[in-house]
Amino acid sequence: MQKIEIKEGPRFEHYRAYGSLTSTVDSFLKKVQGPVSKLKDHTIWMINSTAIGGGVAEMLPSQMRILRELGMSIEWLVIEASNPDFFTLTKRIHNAIHGSGDGAFNEADKEVYEAVNRENLDAALSLIQHGDLVVVHDPQPLPLGRMIKEHLDVSLIWRCHIGLEEQNEVSNAVWDFLSPYFEPYNEFVFSLESYTPKQLEGRTTIITPSIDPLSHKNRTLSLDKCLGVLHQSGIINTKPPLLYPFYEHRVRRVMPDGSFGPVNAKSPLDIIWYPTVFQVSRWDRLKGFKELMDAFILLKKRSKDPNGKSAFNTKRIKTTRLVLAGPDPKFVADDPEGNQVLQELINTYSELPKEFQDDIALLLLPMDNQKENALIVNALQLASNIVVQNSLQEGFGLTATEAMWKRKCVLVSGAAGLNHQVQHGVNGIMNKNPKDIEALTSTLEFMLNNPHDREAWGFNAQVRVIENFTLFSPLYDFIELWVKIKQD
Repeated sequence: MQKIEIKEGPRFEHYRAYGSLTSTVDSFLKKVQGPVSKLKDHTIWMINSTAIGGGVAEMLPSQMRILRELGMSIEWLVIEASNPDFFTLTKRIHNAIHGSGDGAFNEADKEVYEAVNRENLDAALSLIQHGDLVVVHDPQPLPLGRMIKEHLDVSLIWRCHIGLEEQNEVSNAVWDFLSPYFEPYNEFVFSLESYTPKQLEGRTTIITPSIDPLSHKNRTLSLDKCLGVLHQSGIINTKPPLLYPFYEHRVRRVMPDGSFGPVNAKSPLDIIWYPTVFQVSRWDRLKGFKELMDAFILLKKRSKDPNGKSAFNTKRIKTTRLVLAGPDPKFVADDPEGNQVLQELINTYSELPKEFQDDIALLLLPMDNQKENALIVNALQLASNIVVQNSLQEGFGLTATEAMWKRKCVLVSGAAGLNHQVQHGVNGIMNKNPKDIEALTSTLEFMLNNPHDREAWGFNAQVRVIENFTLFSPLYDFIELWVKIKQD
């Protein structure tokens, strides 16, 4: 088990300096003083399965810095697994909660699940004390909470960041598998009401995820900084003078033969000169990468037959690029399925005609340096005309939230979490069925050829995020919940 150290970052004064955030920060500080005073004698422990990659690992540092500035004691632990079968199992659990897979879990799975968590128990017990509050995130460390409770008088919360709007046979099966670990927990937190399984009805609190608007992934980048990041990471190759050196690990691109190489080795990507459609996620079948690629290819094929369309719009479509980005699988220990999904996309890409390969980029983003990775995603989102999240299933979809904060036009599927954020035709566009290639193609064409609408949707999107999805609102909800649990 690792104890993760949190680096210094933005303070309240930095958030207040943004006029769009001033009232939000002031309201938070006014409401939170009383509840916080009731928690200062206790340490709060966050426990999850990874310190890099994924929404939980991104959200925790910002939340912890804010809580520490309020005078609260809060720490972060990450479990470790010696058995590689553990993360294969927990990926199956993850997929099953989304309703995907067969939902079949047996006694051998239970043994692997509990053994790895038990390996982390002694380290947890050496740090956590009686009276502390323990927040366990997602399925990987779920059994650890029960084990800790057998030795210490602590308060327990399980925060599940994933779910399915309408439970099916597969999801019901995995909830049955997980239910023996629920008993000692005081409360359960989900992102949406519809995610709550029947086993936990009446025991849950709903708290939506959020973004830190001043994190490296979301902070405002000047034009020279944005271009500098794209150059330092190897995404563009314009050879300007550099204020900072190249990153140690640069972005790699899938080559036509399926190998990995520098982004511009075979053909220039040049996204700063071309209309760009962009999606970034884990390499996961549920993220809808393949469907988005199929729709983009169909869009390109249609551009060969103008059929009465304006010459300008036809040219815009012909020059548009598609960028699909995800983490380099070697840097993400808890997602063994990622490399397999990436290979499936590579196989599809390798079979495309060269003209389509030049317009599509599969990018592997280095994960060794969290700041650099965040800046790369930030710059790619800023350089894009449309940011897509075409998920078949989605926990919440903070990649869309990030783009909305940047006033980018977003195209999302109707997956839960995404449909909670995007109001169709107001602050983005929703193509409800991510597998409907025909509809997705038409939607892309419509959005690309209506730049003034994209600008309006982007402006409204930032307002939507400010009002609902910055880190202060959910933090207050958590503080209230912690006070309630300690008083019960």
